[in-house]
Amino acid sequence: MLKKFFLLFVASFFIYSCAPSYPKENLIQDIKKLVLKETGRNCEVHKIGSTIFLDMEMEDLTSTKSEVTSNAIKALQNAVFAITRVSLSSDADIKIMIISAFDPNYQVLLRMFQNMDDVKSYFFQRISRGDYEQRQLIEFEGPDTAKETILDKHHISQEEYVARLIISQINMAARTNPFLSAAISALGLRYNSFDNGSIYVSSKMVNSSSIEKLLGKIIEEKLNEYIEKYKISSIKSVRVLLGNGNVAFEVFATGKSAT
Repeated sequence: MLKKFFLLFVASFFIYSCAPSYPKENLIQDIKKLVLKETGRNCEVHKIGSTIFLDMEMEDLTSTKSEVTSNAIKALQNAVFAITRVSLSSDADIKIMIISAFDPNYQVLLRMFQNMDDVKSYFFQRISRGDYEQRQLIEFEGPDTAKETILDKHHISQEEYVARLIISQINMAARTNPFLSAAISALGLRYNSFDNGSIYVSSKMVNSSSIEKLLGKIIEEKLNEYIEKYKISSIKSVRVLLGNGNVAFEVFATGKSAT
C-alpha cells in the first residue's frame, strides 16, 4: 500500500506537468487549499529552504476498525497527490517533500519523504521502476519520539536525505525478510544526525560480536549501494551509537563514489 503512495507522485507529474504554475508567493496557501479540497481535512505546511513539510493530524490513525483506517489512508493518499501536483507545477525551489500523518496524542507518526529529482528521473526514464521504489523513504515513530520529530523542522540536505534513506531501507528489510526481522527490529535503528562525513545512528542494543557483525554487513551493503545511486562522495561512514551516546562501531564506505 505504501509503495502506491509514491507512484502517485509520478502519476501526478504526468497529468499535471502542463498545468498552470502555482506561484511560489502563494505556495503554502495553495497546498493547504488543495489538500482541504481533496481530503476534506486541514493541514499545516511549512517550507524551510528547499524542503516542504506537510503535517496532517488524523485521529483515526489509531482506530482498530478497518474502515476507519482505510479512510485515513485514502486521505493521506490524496494529500500526497495534492502536494505533488502543486510542487511539480510551481516555480518554487523544492527538492524534498515530507508528508507526516500523526494522531492527536502523538502516539503514532508516519513520515514519507520524496526527493523530487527521483520523481523526475523516473518519469523521464532515467531510472527504472524498481530503482525508483528502492528510493522510497518511510519512517515510523512511536510515542517516545513522534512529537519531537514533528516539531523538528529544518532544511533537509542531500546528505541527510540519503542517510535517512539508508536507515529506512535497513528497517524496511525487517518487514520484508523474516530471517532478518527479529534481529533488525530488536536493534531499533534510528537516524540521529549527519556530521563531518559520518551518519550517526542510534540503536537500542548492540551487545554481542555476532549482532555487530551482522548489522555491520547490512549497513555496509546499503551504504555502498545508496552513495553509488546518488553519486554522493561526502558520506564516508556510518557510526552506530549505544544508548549512552558512545560509538559501538563504525562502518566505512568502500564503493567507487566514496573515494
